[in-house]
Amino acid sequence: MDWAIIAAGLFMAWSIGANDSAKAVGIAVGSEILSFRRAVFLIGIFSLLGAFLGSSNVAHTVGSNIVPDFDKGYIPFALLASALAVTFASFRGLPISTTQSIIGAIVGIGVYQKTYVNWSIVLKIALAWVVSPIAAAILSILVFAIYGRIINHISKIYEIEILYRWMIILSSAYASFNLGANELSNVIGLLTYSTNIEGSTLKLILALALFLGALTFSYEVLMTIGKNLTQLGPLAGFSAQFGSALAVTSANIIGLPVSSGQAIIGGIIGLGLLKGQKINKKLAFNIVKGWILAPLVSCLLTLLFIKIFSVLPLTF
Repeated sequence: MDWAIIAAGLFMAWSIGANDSAKAVGIAVGSEILSFRRAVFLIGIFSLLGAFLGSSNVAHTVGSNIVPDFDKGYIPFALLASALAVTFASFRGLPISTTQSIIGAIVGIGVYQKTYVNWSIVLKIALAWVVSPIAAAILSILVFAIYGRIINHISKIYEIEILYRWMIILSSAYASFNLGANELSNVIGLLTYSTNIEGSTLKLILALALFLGALTFSYEVLMTIGKNLTQLGPLAGFSAQFGSALAVTSANIIGLPVSSGQAIIGGIIGLGLLKGQKINKKLAFNIVKGWILAPLVSCLLTLLFIKIFSVLPLTF
C-alpha cells in the first residue's frame, strides 16, 4: 500500500512543480530578470524551506480535517486523479489550482465512502478561493503604491534598475517559499496521514519531485504567467508577486489551503487594469474556467479510478 501512495504522491508533487512554479517565478522569467534554470533552482531551495518551516497548518487541514475518517487505501487514486488533471492543464499552458484539484479528490473519497465530509471547512476553503485573488489584487495595488513612492525618491537610474531586479528576485523567493508551505503541504498532509515515512524524509523527497517538475515541464505555464496574460513593468511585476504572496501567507497562518495561482492571477489582472494594460481576456477566461473545473474533474476522476480498481484483482 505505501509504495502506491508514495508513487502517486511523487507524481502529484512533480505536477505541482510543473504547473505552480509559474506562479512563483513566471514574472521573473517573463521579464528576463532570471533565466529559466536559475529560477528553477530558486524554486528548489525556497520551496524546500517552505515545506519544512511553514506547512503544518495546511497539512493538518488537508490530511485530517476535511474527511476525518477516509480510507487511506483510496489516497493513491485521489493523488493520481489530481496529478492527471494538473498535468493536462500544464500541457495546455494553463495555470490551474493544484489545491482545488486535491480538495476535490478528497471530497470524492468521502462521497464514495458515504462517510462524514466536513462541509463547513470545504465551504470556508471554497470561499477562500474566491477571496484570495481579490485580496491579492488589493494587496498588489497597495504594494505598488507604497513602493512607487519610494522609487520616485531615487534619482539614479542604475540604482532603480538594481532595486527592481532584487525586488523581483526576493518576491519570487517568497512566493517559492509559499509553494512549499501551501501547495506541497497538501500532498505532505495526505502522505503523513497515510504512511509511516518520517516527516523530514517525506518533505525532502516531495520537494525534490517538485523541483524536477519545475525543471522538466514548467516552461509553457511560466510564459502564460510572465508574458501572455498581460505585460507588466518591473515595479508592477514585483507588486503582483509580493501582494499575492502576502495573501497566500495569510491563508497559511489560519490553515486554509488556498491557491497561489489564483492569488498571482488576481494580482496580475488587478495591476494590469490599474495601469490600463491590455488583458488577454480569452486566456483569463480559460484560466478561470480551469479553476471551476479542477475540483470537479478531480472528484469525478477519483470516483472513476476507485470504481475501476475495486473490480480488478490488484493489491497495493
